[in-house]
Amino acid sequence: MEDILSATRLLNELLKDSKEYKRFVFAKNALRSNADLYQQLKDLKNRYKDVQTYWDGNPYDEIYRMCEENDMLLHNSVVNEYLRAESAMSRLIRRMLDEVTAGLQIDFE
Repeated sequence: MEDILSATRLLNELLKDSKEYKRFVFAKNALRSNADLYQQLKDLKNRYKDVQTYWDGNPYDEIYRMCEENDMLLHNSVVNEYLRAESAMSRLIRRMLDEVTAGLQIDFE
């Protein structure tokens, strides 16, 4: 088990050294330096999560309306860079997890 944990710590360091992570941290710090933008985006993301989780039926119309209402926020260069960096980091982690779990057959029945 220690070999796995050691490899995991190495993977963590590699992730921290990746351009995706560095871009994400830079963009997050830039966003947080503007408390108003940060709070607006946080509120929007919370509303989006609520719609995805609790909305009856297809949430497309509500999400579209939210995006229209927040068009200025979403096109702000600081917010846009953060969202792009966040998306790139999420894709990297998802790909990493896919590779780590490839070929594992875990049956919970």
